[in-house]
Amino acid sequence: MADAAALHRALVDGLVSRRCITDPRVEAAFRAVPRHLFLPSLAPEEAYRNVAIPTKLVDGEAVSSSSQPEIMATMLEQLGLEPGHRVLEIGAGTGYNAALLAHLVGGAGEVTTIDLDEDIAEGARAHLASAGFGRVRVVLGDGALGYPAGAPFDRIILTVGAWDIAPAWREQLRREGRLVLPLAVGGTQKSVALTGAGDELVSLSISECLFMSLRGAFAAPPARVALGDGPGLHLYVGDPASVDSVAAHDLLTGAPADQSTGLRVTNSEVYAGLVLWVALREPGFCWLEAMGPDADARVVPYLYGVAGKYRSAAGVFEGTSAGFFMRPPSDSCPGEPQREPPPFELHVRTFGARALDDRLRQHARAWDAAGRPSSGRLRIRALPIDATYTPNAAEHVVEKRWTRLVLDWPPEASDNME
Repeated sequence: MADAAALHRALVDGLVSRRCITDPRVEAAFRAVPRHLFLPSLAPEEAYRNVAIPTKLVDGEAVSSSSQPEIMATMLEQLGLEPGHRVLEIGAGTGYNAALLAHLVGGAGEVTTIDLDEDIAEGARAHLASAGFGRVRVVLGDGALGYPAGAPFDRIILTVGAWDIAPAWREQLRREGRLVLPLAVGGTQKSVALTGAGDELVSLSISECLFMSLRGAFAAPPARVALGDGPGLHLYVGDPASVDSVAAHDLLTGAPADQSTGLRVTNSEVYAGLVLWVALREPGFCWLEAMGPDADARVVPYLYGVAGKYRSAAGVFEGTSAGFFMRPPSDSCPGEPQREPPPFELHVRTFGARALDDRLRQHARAWDAAGRPSSGRLRIRALPIDATYTPNAAEHVVEKRWTRLVLDWPPEASDNME
């Protein structure tokens, strides 16, 4: 237990020193709630790693996990909890995040966490009780329906990725409340804190994230196309039914052509900025991904990856041609995730017709010329899908099933000063 206490302190110290935690109340919650009590089958040195830990697999794929403490801290700060708040959490997981929520709202507050799977709900309930947080209400149900019996809520938080904003979350949130969720936006996933402004929700803060997706009746529409004979190679597109998987695999195993964009970029600039830029402008935007020990031997260009685990690249797929952003062809995947990889020269790899080569490089140069806009200054407004709205020239509209997202990058006050 002494080792667990030391590991616990070291984890939180690291989150504070890297400024993942800046709020003293969030720091106090992380110091008060031991993570290893929610991962009892793991040794403390594993439980206190700053990584997401899968806790349930279905057909070899993770459907539940203990989220990475770093993004948990970010989202808790986005949530802006106060003592006495009533909170709904979608995705109980191990119960660890619910315990942090309960510490933050105190004895006068109320936390409800909901999960789709009975075994996950039972496990979270047991972990919470053993850690002294038995007052947290654990509910079995579809989180997209919320929890009407406990509404209205001051805060709602999702610990699963959402493709859309379910109507129940709007309806069960207090007028001045706050919703924090990992939202699918333009080929990326972003942790967005939203609050009410008239008939719409407006973002207060946005951060990059990556969560497994919400399951149940309100899950995202299909996007994945399996390629090849073996498992682990997938293409993610807007309309998978339109993709001939055999022809796509043949295309991607053909001879590639590589060209430099002439730009030096970082991991975060590409994911937070360039990917969104291209996804908003290209109907054929896609991700290509290889998972498993053979990932390095598959056809996926190396943009993101860990050797022997996965590779992924963002680009455009148009049936008879495809193009992807990548690192220099000579670069190889690291054996472990790198926290701050060095900048690299951005390249484009194309298959089939060469027109995509020029388009992708033009996108990269246009994004660079625009000041490399990213999530830092992005504003997201979420309107009901039946609301009438005419965007201006600086806005991009993304339509979902229940929600129309309006994206723009408002100028900072200093931009308007002479």
